[in-house]
Order: sequence, then structure tokens, then C-alpha cells
Amino acid sequence: MERTTPKKLFRAALIIFGAALMLDTLLVQTLCNLNFGVIMPAIIGAPLFILGVFFWPLTRFMRENIFGRIIKWLMIAAYGAFAALFTLTTGLCIGAASDEPEPGADVLIVLGAGIRDERVSLTLARRLDKTIEYIRESPETLVIVSGGQGLDEPMPEALAMKQYLVAHGMDEQRIIMEDKSESTHENFAFSKRIIDEMGGEKRICFVTTSFHIYRARRVAATQGIDAKGLGAPSVWYIALNEYMRECAAITYYLLSGQL
Repeated sequence: MERTTPKKLFRAALIIFGAALMLDTLLVQTLCNLNFGVIMPAIIGAPLFILGVFFWPLTRFMRENIFGRIIKWLMIAAYGAFAALFTLTTGLCIGAASDEPEPGADVLIVLGAGIRDERVSLTLARRLDKTIEYIRESPETLVIVSGGQGLDEPMPEALAMKQYLVAHGMDEQRIIMEDKSESTHENFAFSKRIIDEMGGEKRICFVTTSFHIYRARRVAATQGIDAKGLGAPSVWYIALNEYMRECAAITYYLLSGQL
């Protein structure tokens, strides 16, 4: 069968796109703590790259063999489902990030992210910078920094977050550490215990990266916390990884009944 130009272009697109996704994982894993969002591009890109490199024998196999046809339609279904889910969840994330809280909350919960070598990551620094912006307009707001210590972290995230805020001029007396949580669910569950001990009704907001607001707000609601999220900007070179990871997380949380 003649190898037509459209097929050659399709093959080239598979190789380029697949290689770009795998390269993304290789580069980002040197800059961030390893997580599912970091490896997802490689998981998605590797089959595309392999299909592109061995395009002619594999497409012949998929055309002439029953198992090949099954593999072909499974791949189409899998990539189609992921594209639909990624589009849907990204839309939900972008929409949720547009609804920001007004100044003057009683308590602001800052959700942790990775730290490296006892320093906050750039993602976490942006959350803390957004916190500083908010409290400048809200002099009575207390801040709960929430995050435990991961296996690859030298100290609890909450401690690194507190040190960053104090170093940037925030009064230490306004900061409360919650240093045991290891997930978004625990961020809110453990922070709520602290807030409940304060007594009285509290207006609560939280700070996280913009892509995370939708899921975080839904998780907060399961803990009885009605709170709006203040979104910090994503770091541009890991934005794809963040939205891919969030797609997987939202899907998992929905299927497991956690949202």
C-alpha cells in the first residue's frame, strides 16, 4: 500500500508529540518533587512515540490482525476518554479560580506544596506571596499554614511556610502551624480542628494554586468548611503537569466518593 503524505505527516506528528511529552517528564522531574503529574506526560507520550517510530509495521498489524484491531480501538478509546476528561476538568478548574474571596476573612488556610532542601518550592512560594498580598488588606486575619513532612522532604511544609512568611515581614503571632497533614483532605480536616478550638463562627478562605481551587473547595465542603479559594499563579513550565495531575485527582476523587 502506498505510503501517502497524510500518513507520513501523521507519523511525524506522533513522533514529535510523543517525544515532547516524554521530554517534559525528563525535564520537570529535575525541577520538582516526583509526583503523578510529573510522570503522566511520559505515560501518555511513550505509546504515541512508539507507534510513530514503528508506524508502518504496527499499523499493518492493527489492520490485519484481530488483536491488533482490539489494541487500536482500545487506544482510541483511552486517548479519547482522557482528552474529554482533561478538557472537562481543566474547564472546571479555570472556572473555579475566577471566584476569589473578598478581604477580611477571620482565618486563611494556606495549603502546602513540596519543599526542596529546606526551602519552599516556587509553587509554594507563589502561594505564600499570595497570602502576603491578602493579609496586607486584612490586618485581623489569622493564617494557618497546613502541610506535613513528605518522605523526600527535610522538614514539615508548615514549618518552611512559616519561616518564609516571617522572613517576608509577617508577624509570627498571626501564624498557626498545622504540620501533620499529607493530603488536601487532611489539610482541611486538621485545620478545622484548630478553627473549632477557637470557638465562634469564622469566615474562612484558603490559598492554593489556581488549578487546585475546584477540588480543594469541594474537599473543604466535605469537612463542613464553606470557603472560597484564593488562587496563586502556576509556574508556567509545570502548568501542563499540574492540570494533568488535577485531571487524574478529580476523576479519582469523584469515583471514590470523596467529592
